[in-house]
Amino acid sequence: MFGRAPKPDAASSAGGEENHGDMALDTLASILRSMADYALDQEGVDIPTFRATAEGWAKHVTLATSPPGVHDDDAKARGGRREWEGVRRFVREYLRSSVKRVSEVTTDLRQVLWFFIRNLSQAFSQDVEVDGRLRMQMERLGLLVQGSTTTDLKREVLDAVAMLKGILEERAQRHQRQIQVLGAQVRSLGQELESARRESETDPLTQIPNRKAFDDYLARSVEIYQAFGSRMSMMIVDVDHFKTVNDSSGHVTGDEVLRQVADAVVKVFLRKNDFVARIGGDEFAVVLRETKLDDARALAERVVCRVRTLLIATSNGERRNVTVSIGLSEIATGEDSKAWFDRTDRFLYTAKEAGRDRVSAG
Repeated sequence: MFGRAPKPDAASSAGGEENHGDMALDTLASILRSMADYALDQEGVDIPTFRATAEGWAKHVTLATSPPGVHDDDAKARGGRREWEGVRRFVREYLRSSVKRVSEVTTDLRQVLWFFIRNLSQAFSQDVEVDGRLRMQMERLGLLVQGSTTTDLKREVLDAVAMLKGILEERAQRHQRQIQVLGAQVRSLGQELESARRESETDPLTQIPNRKAFDDYLARSVEIYQAFGSRMSMMIVDVDHFKTVNDSSGHVTGDEVLRQVADAVVKVFLRKNDFVARIGGDEFAVVLRETKLDDARALAERVVCRVRTLLIATSNGERRNVTVSIGLSEIATGEDSKAWFDRTDRFLYTAKEAGRDRVSAG
């Protein structure tokens, strides 16, 4: 929503045709990894297994390694050829399974709604029947008042009272049973919807809020500022030289870097109103309500120091250090969400241009 415009691709702008094939392969691999990052529930497949398979296909596309489930000897026999039909089948099966899962959830929701409507209709029908019995009894009492003896009238009134009491008790019990059944259905649906909402707002790799959740939280924070004028700060955290990490150590190491950086950032911000999210490939954002710039700067420096101590194990057994650059700002009078984010983003660029592994604030 507030991200920077993409930079022009150097190879593309140079007009070189020789890199177009590699660019296409990289793009396809990126699509496969995005499928893994934002995978939906699928029938008979757990998400970690699916992500590992998607990463296997991505490596197969870019490096011509063995496809998932194929031995290295079989791959050598193919002479480095890529299994394009396998890639197509993997994508097609994912889409088919995801559509089926969405359809099942939608069907469940419709069934709950129809169950509610049916029970409501039955309740009205039963109440109409009871009301008819009440009207008949009242009409009968009216006739007795006009022509019956006191003894007969007393007997009929007592019978009517007993009948009315029974009808009211019966109605109350029926309504209570219906409410309990409907309540159970609504609670179950509510839990499913809440689980789906949390999943849709959680980054699957780092298990912290994603860009959608950040945009919502940022918008609400700005509304609070506009209403009450409470001070608040925002920081954007960028992993330094992350592309080099991916290129030299592989995406598995890159994913581990993002997980550990996310964990390091989260551990700095422990208040209930401190909000940390992953907003892009190697970018995180933090919104600090009721926090002035000087206090936020001290916390940002703590993040830089904490990340600097990380040692990430690579696939070849080595360990590498990680650093981050941070842009920081306090919301200013008249700023909306986008203006505040963009200003903070400019401070991030300042930090990177100044040599990275530092905080730039204003």
